[in-house]
Amino acid sequence: MLDKSVKRLNEAIVLYSESLSDTQANSEERSLAYANRSIVCLQLFRYEECLANIRLARESNYPARLAVKLNQREAVAKKSLAKAMKQDAERMEEDPKEELRLSYPGHEHMPHVANCLQLQQNEQYGRHVVTTRRLKVGDVVMLDTPFVKTLQEDCRYVRCDFCHAERPFTLIPCEGCTWVMYCSAECLSKAYDQYHRYECGVRRDAYSVCGRFPATALRATATAISIFDGDLVALQNHLDALDESRVNGFTMDWRMATPKDVYNTVHVLPTNQERRGLVDRTYQILVAILLHKAMVERTELGPKCKASPKMDKLLFDLIFRHVQTIRCNHQLLSFYEGQPQEKCFEYKLYGAACYPSVSMLNHSCASNVRRLYLPDGRCAMIVIRPIDKDCQLFDSYGVPPILPPQPQQREHQRGSGLITFIYRIGRDMHDRPQTSARSGREEKFTPDFPRPRPIRS
Repeated sequence: MLDKSVKRLNEAIVLYSESLSDTQANSEERSLAYANRSIVCLQLFRYEECLANIRLARESNYPARLAVKLNQREAVAKKSLAKAMKQDAERMEEDPKEELRLSYPGHEHMPHVANCLQLQQNEQYGRHVVTTRRLKVGDVVMLDTPFVKTLQEDCRYVRCDFCHAERPFTLIPCEGCTWVMYCSAECLSKAYDQYHRYECGVRRDAYSVCGRFPATALRATATAISIFDGDLVALQNHLDALDESRVNGFTMDWRMATPKDVYNTVHVLPTNQERRGLVDRTYQILVAILLHKAMVERTELGPKCKASPKMDKLLFDLIFRHVQTIRCNHQLLSFYEGQPQEKCFEYKLYGAACYPSVSMLNHSCASNVRRLYLPDGRCAMIVIRPIDKDCQLFDSYGVPPILPPQPQQREHQRGSGLITFIYRIGRDMHDRPQTSARSGREEKFTPDFPRPRPIRS
């Protein structure tokens, strides 16, 4: 357990970061927030982060009348940092860390997937992944990179919105919105180029009004548009020429794949539109309408859509498609926060993502592989039960089987409503369901949007 004083200091860091998101660039308010955050960093013995905040304060026009205090704090931080490095040089050196690798050679054209995995399709399971050799517990068989990922609302002032690294002491705000923060100017620039310029004015309302998955669908749409550099005509021509039946992530040459090729594997993910109930379809359409209206009114896409009904329809269709596919093909990003002394580990969510290759795996409540999210954003698939040759790999779409599901997670598992459960009894599976592809019989659906919030003028 953290000491109460340390816990309060960490809470202060989060609050100062939150205050930064509400300030204007080069304003006294922003410079003071950076300076105050540097004080907390110094109290937490985070000397490098303290110096970084002092630099940011100066770059934000820190008032000259307070410069003496900042200079004194900088001198203390530099002296303390030098002393710490001298006393504990080994601690300051970065320990060499072994990189997680596939347990078997990767496919020649798909190096992030073990060459023993094959994509098959049949009437019972739809598209599914099988192994051509026996797999043992601990084998790493997939290292997939996300096409799109988003943060949980409560992690916005702790993690970088682009790389998801925990950098609460040095986060910097987006200049266009108060919703996202970044660990560096480099991440800010990459996020803007890859998606944020088409979601900046919409992001807050998308998450607050519609929820996690629609907000992820918004980012998927923005990413697709950015791949074509905002040229909706080029995007329309690309989709018109796309033969969806020929797009296969297991046969595509990922070594030579362009961003457009990667997007194709996401675009063809199943929407299950024909299997959705009336309430579900109505909800998805409503969400798409709200997101479409906001993007037209608050982003640079507005003039293009207003000038061309065809481009306006393209934007709506794209949003509607991703609202459906993301719900069926998302993964919840998680980590384990532990207290080793008490042998207690808590499962926590920090975001959502869509992984093209991982999305090919079917669900089982007694899964034989487990997702492990790496610091660089990739998802590793680890074998947790022996898998015989020619057998299917099953993932668990919900909470890990070793943990009791929380109420909201149980509701989420029921709410997908697009899964056929097939109960089988085996050595390790007693009355636990497996499912066919992310499709099947229709069940009752409960929308996961939050309760309405009062609108502040």
